[in-house]
Amino acid sequence: MSDLKDKIIGSWMGMAIGDALGQSVKGLKPETVKQYFKQVDRYHDVRPYIGKGIKQYRMAGLYGVQTQRALAVCDSLLKTKKPDSEDLSDLLVRLSAHGPENYFGVFRRPEGCFYKSVQDLPNRSEPLLADQASAYACYFSMAVPLSLYQQRPSKTLMQYCIEAALLLSRHPWEVAGAAVTGFITVRLLNEEELPEGATLLNEAAEFCATVETWYRENYPDRFTLAEKNPEAMSKTLSGLAGQYSQGNLENLPAWISDNASSYIGTKIVHATQGHTLTILPLALVRLLTAGSDFAGALTGTLNLGREADKLGALTGCWAGAVHGLSGIPQAWQSGLVNAREIKLRGEALSKKKKGVVGKDLLEMELGLTQKEAEERRKYLPKEPSKSAKKGSVLEDLWLEEEAEDTLPQLKEDPRRWREFERDKTRKKRDRRRNVPPMEP
Repeated sequence: MSDLKDKIIGSWMGMAIGDALGQSVKGLKPETVKQYFKQVDRYHDVRPYIGKGIKQYRMAGLYGVQTQRALAVCDSLLKTKKPDSEDLSDLLVRLSAHGPENYFGVFRRPEGCFYKSVQDLPNRSEPLLADQASAYACYFSMAVPLSLYQQRPSKTLMQYCIEAALLLSRHPWEVAGAAVTGFITVRLLNEEELPEGATLLNEAAEFCATVETWYRENYPDRFTLAEKNPEAMSKTLSGLAGQYSQGNLENLPAWISDNASSYIGTKIVHATQGHTLTILPLALVRLLTAGSDFAGALTGTLNLGREADKLGALTGCWAGAVHGLSGIPQAWQSGLVNAREIKLRGEALSKKKKGVVGKDLLEMELGLTQKEAEERRKYLPKEPSKSAKKGSVLEDLWLEEEAEDTLPQLKEDPRRWREFERDKTRKKRDRRRNVPPMEP
């Protein structure tokens, strides 16, 4: 058995490694992942595929917004010794205020709902009164440093996780998912090996129901404000436990999609789509079924593509809690950009150390984002001089499903939504004028 410190640092590093590995295949279909990279067993270079399915440069080995939000919670927690919503709010606002062009401050590839929530923070009378009711599994990773600091399941940890999520979304599914993330993390820290699947899922469902009850009792005016089925997360986990007990393991992703569709009201085609009712259940399924070691569990998960950064961060965190830092391949540890600073913070969480640890977060993340931005400018897709030839070797296996997979998130991003609307208007105008459509 790995000792507790090794498991805590392994969980923390596993989250960042899963996020960073997932950056190269974020948004891609599984078929495209296989065609371009075969499998996600290292930090892949995306430069050969920019403009051919991958739209923008992503620095190999550099984590994204999933880990950045967890770092913000970590640094605030280590400074104040317990979560302080005002301190964390101030830190998020400062991180969003400084950054290179085309970035939201220092944050790399954030969701539009996160942009809106952070922009709204200075205008609130009370930090936890978020106007956003997003449920895209954005804030689960914020519970990771809280659980690694507390190290034991408790009502205090539950409340800390709830309040961290409430800072950015009032949606009961998002809030419950964040708290369940913290619960599963501490549950795995205190086990010698991975628990039996149905047992873990049933425990998670029971804990989730407790979270929903606490939210309803403490915020009755907000619990049902965003959703007519506020208990959907606990019901989903309970249903998943039943399916797991029946042994229908191969059909679990399809069940997750159908279950989410029944609550969301729109068709969820893939369990890898970015919704609270798909991401967390699928990450749990992958942890329980994808292999007995860290590398096997994470690679099998990331090969699915699409919301790979969110899935990678969750699966990496939980697999790291099971196998410890010693179970993570050395190449993945050394290849992680900024690994030293990440590890320093993991060590501080394990010791519950108060005070500033390592480099200043704003200075550190600003330097990393500026470096990526500088490299990104070198690899911007060039405008084609003539129409693309049919039957090219590298077909775009992702863009045909982009609208179906990302339209809800597209609406949350003001800049991208304006571009989408302008393009739609142009096409309508051209059709009225009988102008032939532009070649891709």
